[in-house]
Amino acid sequence: MSALKYQLRELLPSLKEEANKITDPEVKRRYYLIKAVSESPKDVKKTCEVRGSSTDYFYKWARRLLSARSLTALKTLSRSPRKFWNKTAPRIVKRVKKLKKLFPFQGPETISFYLKKDFNMKCPPSTIYGILKREGLISREYQKQRTKKHMKRYRRPFPGWLQMDIKYVPYLVEGSQCYQFSAIDHHSSWRLIRTYKSRTLLEVLSFLDELERHCPFPIVQIQTDNATEFTDKFSSQRGLRPTEFHLFDEWCKKRNIEHKLIPVGEKEINGKVENSHKWDDQEFYSQKEFNSLDHLQLETTDYNKRWNSERFTKTLGWKTPDQVVELAFVRAAAFVLCFKKRFKLEKPQEVVRTLTHGGYYYRRKNKTKKLSAVDRYLQWLDWESKKLKSYIPVPLILKIFSIAKAMAAI
Repeated sequence: MSALKYQLRELLPSLKEEANKITDPEVKRRYYLIKAVSESPKDVKKTCEVRGSSTDYFYKWARRLLSARSLTALKTLSRSPRKFWNKTAPRIVKRVKKLKKLFPFQGPETISFYLKKDFNMKCPPSTIYGILKREGLISREYQKQRTKKHMKRYRRPFPGWLQMDIKYVPYLVEGSQCYQFSAIDHHSSWRLIRTYKSRTLLEVLSFLDELERHCPFPIVQIQTDNATEFTDKFSSQRGLRPTEFHLFDEWCKKRNIEHKLIPVGEKEINGKVENSHKWDDQEFYSQKEFNSLDHLQLETTDYNKRWNSERFTKTLGWKTPDQVVELAFVRAAAFVLCFKKRFKLEKPQEVVRTLTHGGYYYRRKNKTKKLSAVDRYLQWLDWESKKLKSYIPVPLILKIFSIAKAMAAI
């Protein structure tokens, strides 16, 4: 009889109480194998063959049991290494947790972008998602379930198409309900938001005047729902048709702006501005408290500035709305320079006139096929020289054309 058998016979009686509490089937199988071999008069090889095990398997677990002198040694240990060569650095994990707690509305891709931009830390979104999941910073209770399937909408190739809506401030300010007026560009996500104490037509016109002053591009169209502040569609006697004498419509007519009404019950068509209201709740209203209407209006203005100049998003190619508007002007200016060289014209205004009154534009317009990107640029450039100067300051025009010339030289 081997020395190993003698040692096991001396040890096993002291483990009877622990053996009665075993629930793991693997530990039970190994324990009964060791017990059968130690109590059998046959040698180890023959006993293991009867039990359907190898001698190497028996010696492995018998030595572990003798060294630990406890049945916990018979449990299967993890084979994963104690140190991983690709483990995320603790400083990155700490920074990810801090950013998520500071801005709970940001997802893995946004956090990955700001880690690279602000801290020069490279960490892919998949790794950040794993960190947030392990730390318990991702929960389903913050994810809203959609009540209806929204249609996928395309993005306009250049700025000028706005969506406008009015949002309730989610809580009372000074004991009264306040309203947020929002207008957002379909191409660049550039926004203007202001807060008012009421939602009468006077506030709407005041907001439109401010929109005209601050908008950095010419407004082509404003799309709204069928609220009474925007149309008299349901108050007129023309059979659910607007009279076009509503003050909102008259304001648009004076400035050659199209006012488009969405169909009743299809709120997702105005989804750009509706989606921005969701981000307002997450990024603005849930993060601050307001003591007065003046405080709310001041914070709203600051939040609007941050949205346009500091908020980088994936859908815009990790650019801000202001940067997207500037790039749109550069593309349009480069397009004008191409035609300037073709027609041998000196001034940008002459290029616009040639495009709009020289026959090329109108021949393309009369075709029934879908408008291409070139056709849309031609429509956008359909301004007179006075409108071009009024919408875009002269220093900005010179800057845009200098950038376009540099791009053309490259």
